[in-house]
Amino acid sequence: MELPGLYTPQEVAEYLKVSRGTIYSLLSRKEIGSVKVGRSRRFTGKHIQQYLTSVGPRVIMVEEQVDIRRPRS
Repeated sequence: MELPGLYTPQEVAEYLKVSRGTIYSLLSRKEIGSVKVGRSRRFTGKHIQQYLTSVGPRVIMVEEQVDIRRPRS
């Protein structure tokens, strides 16, 4: 069984090029899903993909799939 990668709010913010506060705002408005690990919030790739799908054409999708943990060179 393969476990999904978990990403921090900061990692998701960097990937989406928004602030960490924006990620928490999306959470409070229930626009993006997450899981709670202890007292922290974590996101799976599926949560991020569902959010991007839900916002539709407001977001420009890149053609390549990028691992958000690896900085782009």
